[in-house]
Amino acid sequence: MKKAILLISAIALMSTQAMAQFVIERTGGEPQQVEGSVTFSRDAASGDFAVGDTYQAENSISGISAIYRAPRVVPPKVGDYYYSDGTWSDGGLVSIDADGLNPVWAEEKPAPVEGKTVIGIVFQTDPSRMAQTDIDAGYTHGYVMAVKFAHGPDKMSSFYTTDYPFSLLDAAKLAETWYANVNGRAETQTVLDEYAGNLELVPAFDWMVNDFLPAPATSSGWFMPSTGQLWDMMANLCGGEVAEYMKEWQTYGYDATWYCSENVSYDVIDCINSTMQLIPDSDKELFAPVSPGYGTPTYMGVMASTPYDSESVNIINIGTDGLIECMCNWFDGDDYCRPILAF
Repeated sequence: MKKAILLISAIALMSTQAMAQFVIERTGGEPQQVEGSVTFSRDAASGDFAVGDTYQAENSISGISAIYRAPRVVPPKVGDYYYSDGTWSDGGLVSIDADGLNPVWAEEKPAPVEGKTVIGIVFQTDPSRMAQTDIDAGYTHGYVMAVKFAHGPDKMSSFYTTDYPFSLLDAAKLAETWYANVNGRAETQTVLDEYAGNLELVPAFDWMVNDFLPAPATSSGWFMPSTGQLWDMMANLCGGEVAEYMKEWQTYGYDATWYCSENVSYDVIDCINSTMQLIPDSDKELFAPVSPGYGTPTYMGVMASTPYDSESVNIINIGTDGLIECMCNWFDGDDYCRPILAF
């Protein structure tokens, strides 16, 4: 049985009027979207509208077996679980201000919906922080961080590219430029198009498209976050002091890798991992510090799609010691690729 969505004015027998969304079940033919007026009776017990024996519409609608109120879809918010079927559910966020400031989380974190597979965590829903090209393509809800890294069989980290020098994309050094760039999908696609047939030269991109979590057809598919999208991921999912410092850095007109580094009072890696704490271990890969070659490892670097120059890529370091830092690393340095998607 086919269905179509009908935006109509529901008119109760008592002559009150309300706008609502309804589903039309059809006995045959293609789904049809129309506007009109339908007469409904009102259930005395529930107070809800029900389809009466007759209906009236400005447009002729044939082959209808039923009309009923559509389930309400709750808009996504930061921290929500995003599933393999393109739906989402509550991740526990009560409220949050712009730029990740003043987040309030439920005392008890909701669990994912039983029987569904979580593939990501929503980290941005503010339209002003979305690329216009993504919105124009129909991805208007926001962005989702994958629950796994894009990597090969031997290690969790990867290289950005082994092809030196690299000048395919515009580089970004200033903090304000980092923040403004939310074009990760376009940057990723440019790389994929240029290296088609030779993706082994851009291994992080290769693993992201050839051996990664399937993305819902309703989404953009996975891509590497730009500096601004990686910025929002950290500010919104790590909140608190991290968001406060990153808010201050947004308008810095000087090199982010020199002036954007602080240590907050909590474990930043644990904070971002907490958004995935109720996801089964087999379905996720947690952020974890890696050894810099000396001493006890305390931090890790997450790469952006945006280069720093022709030899290095922009990354954000996060640490168990509270580190939050804009930095860069050589293109063939070991960093972590955490793909995102638009939906």
